[in-house]
Amino acid sequence: MYDIAIIGGGIAGLYFASLLKDKKVLLIEEHKNLGPRRCSGIVSNRINNFFELPKTIIEKEVNKAIISYKNLTGIINFDSIVLDKERLEWFLLREAKKCVEIKFEKVNKIFEDYYGVIISTKNEDYRTKYLVGCDGPNSLVRRIFIKEEPKKFYFGKFCYSKEKSKDYFQIFFDPKYSDLFSWIAPRKGKVEYGLISEKKLSYYYENFLHDKKPKYITDEGFGVIPTGMCKCSFDKGILIGNSCGQTKPLTGGGIIYSLIAAKIAAKEFNKDKPNLKNYEKECKKIFGKEIKYQLWLRKIYSKLSDKKKEKLVKLISNSKLKIDMDFPVTDILRNHKMKVLRSLFSKV
Repeated sequence: MYDIAIIGGGIAGLYFASLLKDKKVLLIEEHKNLGPRRCSGIVSNRINNFFELPKTIIEKEVNKAIISYKNLTGIINFDSIVLDKERLEWFLLREAKKCVEIKFEKVNKIFEDYYGVIISTKNEDYRTKYLVGCDGPNSLVRRIFIKEEPKKFYFGKFCYSKEKSKDYFQIFFDPKYSDLFSWIAPRKGKVEYGLISEKKLSYYYENFLHDKKPKYITDEGFGVIPTGMCKCSFDKGILIGNSCGQTKPLTGGGIIYSLIAAKIAAKEFNKDKPNLKNYEKECKKIFGKEIKYQLWLRKIYSKLSDKKKEKLVKLISNSKLKIDMDFPVTDILRNHKMKVLRSLFSKV
């Protein structure tokens, strides 16, 4: 019997596995290549709090974004790192292999008995005391043990183009391209064109590529982004990352939240008797409120008219607010910038 079994070998599962000490651990990942093609990983410098990144993983350091709404443009300054997510996952896989047993198999069935949890694959049945679901948006672990979904699901689509990249991001709030936002992001040796939306993904994607005209499209990718954290603990396990909506509603990014959650989880599981409810409590304490705030802002923004959205984007771009990428709303509240935020919304 294993002490802990982890389903899913993405960033959340691999990092969590690498933090476990003196435990018998199994990690099961369906794909030998660690899953489908990824869009760019845009993160804050906070990622350096978790591990020292090899230089080969860092593609760009970018500190500026040009935001656009129809004919309006503005500049937002911030510090960010563009990561090669595939290389990051392979790096984390090498670290996890030092600590845990890894199987590349598809999980067909999971069920409980008196002694623990049984995970059934085509090749074998594995028994574990505790189960950790890091198995993404359509999490099997969530569907079996939580029976609750994240509040919203966004859909993303992107492509790469072999062209010279700039030293800034372009972010478009034009309703012709998405009901959320679209982007052009600098990558190493290429440029990424993409968007996320709640509805009409293919329609928006075709409009976006038609107007922006990427020169030499090489690859395309698709993803589902759950957000609005649902329940993430149960009697014999927990969920981490996308499996329970630990992502930012404003951008869809979830790397930093997943790493924070993995660290909280490892602290509990490295104890003789882990308190799984405490894991959920700590996640809610650290970033749960921020997710709720961002959902609230997203809802308000969706109800604004096109004219008011245009005015809001203009006001934000001229406000010169420098906001924490991972905790923007909390940062506003903590640093007494609420008057500025209220002013922005009152003017639209």
